[in-house]
Amino acid sequence: MSDSDDFAFMDDTALLSWRADTRAELERLPPGSPGHAALAARYDESTGEVNERAREAWAREAAR
Repeated sequence: MSDSDDFAFMDDTALLSWRADTRAELERLPPGSPGHAALAARYDESTGEVNERAREAWAREAAR
């Protein structure tokens, strides 16, 4: 299982909360630091999950 699979196990509320906390942490960390780079990469992976959920929700609505 990849790290991005972890996001698939979160419900929408947990995922959005994680993203808010992560954005706050990214603002606190110095840009270019190893911690910032690693966290930014995880945040980018979570964006893929959010986008996929939105696509699926849109497709369900469009199919109605």
